[in-house]
Amino acid sequence: MNEQVQCVAEIAAEPNDLLVAFASSDGDMVDEHFGSAAAFYVHRVRAAGSEAVASQRFGQEKRDGNEDKLKPKLAWLVGCDIVYCGSIGGSASRQLIALDISPVQVAEGPDVADLVEELQSQLAGTPERWLENILKRKAKRGSGGFTVDAEEEWAE
Repeated sequence: MNEQVQCVAEIAAEPNDLLVAFASSDGDMVDEHFGSAAAFYVHRVRAAGSEAVASQRFGQEKRDGNEDKLKPKLAWLVGCDIVYCGSIGGSASRQLIALDISPVQVAEGPDVADLVEELQSQLAGTPERWLENILKRKAKRGSGGFTVDAEEEWAE
């Protein structure tokens, strides 16, 4: 299934699902620099399985420091939990983090399937600290972060 979405946030996901994007030329290997990535492929990952759910192609870009080329990528990735890429600049990393997306730089073009399998393994067992932090942030977001008991009276 490959949904056509305006942004990743439109993809249905359960609270414990991870929406993970991969900067890839073909969807099989993480082989692209974030800013010049021609495409991103998104997988819904859970301990019991995963599936490719969306992809988006972008024009071929140069690694030239032009911040404007990041805007459409950042806008489309809103809703992702993690973005894997071959390399990423400091500005792009900061902008992803501001959107509550964790950038992960991986070397030597790992297979998407291997990265998904590693995430599934961690979700089924004990996640590493970085992944545990992502799951905690998701849980906090999902709870709204602030609640008032309906029985409680609100006073200003």
